[in-house]
Amino acid sequence: MNKQPLQQQGAFLINETAANDPIMQSVMASYMQRLAREEAYRQDVRSGKVQPVQTSNWHISDRH
Repeated sequence: MNKQPLQQQGAFLINETAANDPIMQSVMASYMQRLAREEAYRQDVRSGKVQPVQTSNWHISDRH
């Protein structure tokens, strides 16, 4: 098992290898941007600026 100490970088706990890997840095940055976009969308829905996207039709019935 790897015994390297972890360091915090934003929302991630990473080791020295990940801190020096440009691909991991790109993936972490991309994920943080995705989270920021989702949060902005949620805030827009809460404030009434946009309507939530309905991706399917629900046919609600009390019969099974």
